[in-house]
Amino acid sequence: MIDLGINDFGVMLRPILDREGEDSSFGNLEVAVFSNLMPEVDDELHAQYMFVAYKMAAMLSFCEENPEFDDMLNEYTESLVSQLSDKEDDEPLPTPKATVSSKVGNVITLDFNTVCEGEG
Repeated sequence: MIDLGINDFGVMLRPILDREGEDSSFGNLEVAVFSNLMPEVDDELHAQYMFVAYKMAAMLSFCEENPEFDDMLNEYTESLVSQLSDKEDDEPLPTPKATVSSKVGNVITLDFNTVCEGEG
């Protein structure tokens, strides 16, 4: 389950299993674009984000109509997936060591030797 925040957009792919005979290299697929309430975003910015989501959704049809572009996008995507899988294989980062920098009453301040000094 995906936890969506109030400012999130989405492009949802829904396989349609009961329709037959549709001509598509992606199979039978419904593509939906949605956004949540987004109270912190004005209408103009919301429309810009929505257009980006529409472009993402339109990519499937565009690839079907432009096989050369589809081949280039496949290579690019495979490269990104490969890079992501390489990063997942890397050793985990070490756990930062903290030192107690102050104690006031029942509040203990820890120093993780970061640049932002707790203000990040």
